[in-house]
Order: sequence, then structure tokens, then C-alpha cells
Amino acid sequence: MRRASSTEIRRFLLDRLGLSGPLRSAGEAPALAASLAMIQIDSIRVTGLRNHEIAWLARVQAPVADFYAMLHQRGEMLETHYPVFAVRRDWVPTLSSALPDLRPRDRATRRRIAALMDQVEAHIRANGPAGPADFQSRRVVGGFNTIKATTRALEHLFMARRLQISGRTAHFHRLFDLSERSLPELNGWEPPPVAEYERFLLVSALQVLKIATTEQWADRVALHFGSWRGASIRRWRALVEAHAPELAAPVEASDLPGKPIYWHLPEDAEAWETAVREPSPDAPARIVPPLDNLLFNRKRFTELFGHDYKFEAYTPIDKRRFYFAMPVIHGDRLAALIDAKREDGTWRIVGYHGFETMSGEAMRGAVHRLAAFAGATHVGASARLPRELRKALVGKIES
Repeated sequence: MRRASSTEIRRFLLDRLGLSGPLRSAGEAPALAASLAMIQIDSIRVTGLRNHEIAWLARVQAPVADFYAMLHQRGEMLETHYPVFAVRRDWVPTLSSALPDLRPRDRATRRRIAALMDQVEAHIRANGPAGPADFQSRRVVGGFNTIKATTRALEHLFMARRLQISGRTAHFHRLFDLSERSLPELNGWEPPPVAEYERFLLVSALQVLKIATTEQWADRVALHFGSWRGASIRRWRALVEAHAPELAAPVEASDLPGKPIYWHLPEDAEAWETAVREPSPDAPARIVPPLDNLLFNRKRFTELFGHDYKFEAYTPIDKRRFYFAMPVIHGDRLAALIDAKREDGTWRIVGYHGFETMSGEAMRGAVHRLAAFAGATHVGASARLPRELRKALVGKIES
């Protein structure tokens, strides 16, 4: 069994997630996205950029428009509501096979709105992609408050795999189109046998995580299966324990308490060559969003980086420290947490906590690059920053 320090495991993870070394070129970006397999989509835009847009910019030199072209124009990845992810196209049929498996209450709802679902589908068939704003109907209980009955019909059509998410409006509302147009691979597709399906869940979960303990792996399998389906985590723990030796390679974390065993897919083994080398001091710092792949398992993040992370956007104001705190990764370390808002033309730092010493130049490069993509012309700061860091960060963004 390979033995590795937590630093080496951390470097392995950052390499596999595309968060080490130089930023990838536009030509390399689609392959990197495919290797990530799932990128979480979120609509919060307080920084001027959304979660998935920041995740993209943390890895590649390509503009955000390239992400949407890959997703909504070329269809190399597809958007799901499972929860909301950009997912490898070839995974979608199998991953979404869980969607029709509804709770009794949801099955009753679907029967009740069956006629409305047919009407909505007929409209899309005749008129092309449509979103909730294209329909008028009574409001019903659902979502964070209430939603239109037609919006519920759209969601159930998606769950029934009759529709796919095919785009977004200028206001970031979902557009739906017929599956036969957006994902014709579903035509005649049959779910795989149970053993094959469970193998897919195991492999896809570890491909997303890149490296994980059995408990972290099982948690991700549960998400791919669908938490609403009610399967106990004990089932996934047992499945991971039974199949880990045949699917993955073990690594002992030699300097962590209890020397936990981590697992990774064999095809990722080349990353150990990077893991044993010190990162280049010239590598760019990366600002990653709260729902980045790096944070898909917060316990793993704490174990490997030595600090807790909490996404506090939905925490009551009087109980939170940050709103949209973004980890800053430099080399193989968590250098800082930074929270910011775009206010007109200024990208204002409203929260900051430093963990590791890093040059003002490296932090300026990361902050000013992200702020420029967010449409800002200046960087400001209302948070307390070390004097030298404030001097490096605050000011006009050079084109």
C-alpha cells in the first residue's frame, strides 16, 4: 500500500481538480471539465459571478462564455436538477435513472397535474424551449415559498425525463426543451442491471471526489443515488467496503490521526508524480467558490487543509461571520478566506481571514483577475486587511 503525507494527498487532490500549476488554456478547458464530471451550479451572484463561473475561472484562462457554450450550445455537459449540476453528458442517462423513483406524495402530485404536464410539453414541442416565465397559471405551495403550477409541471416533466434543461435566460431562469431534442440518447434507453448501476454509482462518486476515505466516498454515493429515495447510508458504506479493493487504489495518510486510508481510481495514479514535488512559487493563487468540487466533502477539506469551512449564505446574519467566503488556494495551502461584493464598478472586499503568508503580488493577481471578470474596474476594501495587503489589493484594475 502506498503511504503518503497529508501534504502529498492534498497536492494529489489539487492536481486532479485542476487547481494546481498554471491555469489551463481554452483548448484544454473542455477536457478538464469532463474530468471534473460534475460542477455545481448556483444562482447567488453577490460577487458579480456565480459559483460555477468562479469555479471555471479558478482553473482556466477561458472566459465564462466558454463554460456556457460547452453546456448549453455544444451540450458536452448537461445541466441537471439533481441538485443543480453541470454533468458529463454520458453520465446523465444513468445518473438520472433515479429521478422517476418518487415518494408516494410526489406520485400523487404527478397524477393530479398530468393533464397540465401534457399541455406544457405540447407547448414546448410546438414553440421550442420555454421556461416558467412563458406560462401563466395559479400559484401553489412549493420551492422557497410558492411557485406556479406550470413551474411544478416543468419540474415533474424533467423528473420524468420528458424534458431536459437546455439553456438559461438573461435573468438565469431555466429553459426546458424536449429530451428527444436535447438528449436523444434517452430514446429507448433502459436502466442498467442493479450490479452495473451500483458500480456506476461507486465509480462516478470517486471520480468526482478524486480521493476519499470510505466514509467520504459513501456520502457521495448517497448523493448520486438520490438522498430523497430513503436508502440508509449503511447500505453505501457496505457497498464501498465490499468493492473498494477491486475499483480503487488505497493510500495510507501517514501523518494524520489514526492513519486513515484514502482511495483513488487507478487512472489518477499519475498525480503522485506531482504530489511529491513542491509547487512552483510562480503558480497563480486560486479563488474557489463555496460550492467548488474542492469542498464537496467538508470533512475531507478540514482533514487535509487543517481548517474548517462553512458556507454561511443561509445562516442568520447575527450568527455568521461571512456571507460568501471563498477559499484562496496558493500552491498546496489554504492561504485565506475572502468575502466580497460587487457594488457598481467596485469589487469590494467585505471579509478577510488569512491563514498562510503569501505575497501581495500573488493575492493581487487572483483578486484583480476575478474582479475584472466580474465587470469591476476597481478593488476596494471595507474589511480589515493587513496594511501591506491592503496596499497591494486596493486600487484600479489594470486592463
